Amino acid sequence: MNNKYDYIVVGGGIAGLASAELLSRSGHKVLIIEKSSKLCQEASASHHGWFHFGSLYSIFPDNQTLRTLVGGIEDLIENYSNFSNMNIRISDNGKLLFPDERDSGWVRDEPLEYIVSSRNNPDFNMFTFNGWINYAKKIFFLFTWEIAIKQFISRHQRFYKHNWLSDIPASQWIPKAGISDYSKKVIQKPKYNDIDLDKDSHFKVLGYDRPMRSNIIVRDLIRSFLGSGGEILVDQEVKKIDGIKGNKKITTSSGLEFNAATVILSSGKWLADLVDDTSNVKVMASPLLVTYPAVTSHHFVRMTPFMDKSINHIHHDINGYTYSVIGGGDYADPNNENDMQRTLDNLKDKASDVFPEFKNSKIIKNYFGYKTEVTTKLKERNYQYIIRDNNNGEITLVPGKFTLGFSLATNLYKKLHNREPSQEIQLASIEEALIYVGDSHHGKLVLDDMNKTI
Repeated sequence: MNNKYDYIVVGGGIAGLASAELLSRSGHKVLIIEKSSKLCQEASASHHGWFHFGSLYSIFPDNQTLRTLVGGIEDLIENYSNFSNMNIRISDNGKLLFPDERDSGWVRDEPLEYIVSSRNNPDFNMFTFNGWINYAKKIFFLFTWEIAIKQFISRHQRFYKHNWLSDIPASQWIPKAGISDYSKKVIQKPKYNDIDLDKDSHFKVLGYDRPMRSNIIVRDLIRSFLGSGGEILVDQEVKKIDGIKGNKKITTSSGLEFNAATVILSSGKWLADLVDDTSNVKVMASPLLVTYPAVTSHHFVRMTPFMDKSINHIHHDINGYTYSVIGGGDYADPNNENDMQRTLDNLKDKASDVFPEFKNSKIIKNYFGYKTEVTTKLKERNYQYIIRDNNNGEITLVPGKFTLGFSLATNLYKKLHNREPSQEIQLASIEEALIYVGDSHHGKLVLDDMNKTI
């Protein structure tokens, strides 16, 4: 292992790994330093396994969030198509395809269904509220929800109509959908035997988000990173960063020292340990339930403007076991145990109400997913990725979502080098990469419990 690099990436989550991989395959000397024994095992392993293309965020009134997420598809197609498992393709007539013949694609071609609460839903009952603030919210949502869902449907219409071979970028055209794009033809009645949601106060729209195989994504990125000469140092925590721009020195927990022209900080919820100004760095904790066997075969999101009443479900399989990952829109302050327990209890109550099979599950486990965001005074949440040049030879990255790691890496490279990254990839062996690949949190919970019963 050398001690002089063009870039040292501190933190091997999806943002750090994707950025390191793109820099390395473009000819730069890169080292990843990770405090865990494997990569992408913290926040990047605690997600649902849900690849966000923007379908969920079509409900937001602003264009930028959707523009960023749809732009992520464009970045994947442009810069990652040489990965054989990156299975987002464009057909001859300009439509998106997700071929998955070997069941090894990054994306599973199983669209999420959006079950949307109508204004006659009990969520909007003006006689049930807790405090005048919540009453005011109900009045606001009662009058704005119909506008929001019409925009949601219009943007979905544009997504499915878009010609991805045209000169008009999808990220520019889809978010700008208007009332002329609206059509009731995409609205269906939700009819499920294993999901207990009132079909008369909900409607269904087929979304364009899909589940993903995050462990294959991580494995492939590591193969490319190692194959292009990248180096990985695990079980090492960065304790000190010294030096000036162009000549930075890093000292690890075991006293190892490395030098680099630039240090890239991508350490998620531990970012506060490495940067001076953390006034707008916020960590959110969201509970997730893992149940075996799966409580339904449907991937779906129950949409409502009341975040504590939303619920979503994605089913996965590992070693032949099919299981559920259940989440919601509620979140907590990770430093407040009571707040975290509140969100967990709320999610369990909703799951028990919505899934008749929930009480029959052999396994009901839970964990919290942590998401680091850089917010402003005007915004409680921020779903964008962040690239911040600290002007001292250090760059701070916040991915926003696992899915946005690829756009972040693409735009970081363009920012640093003012040109397109290399499209050529060289792959190390699967065996070399697997040393650094772990399971998702939800998959590990199922495997651990199954191993106990064998």
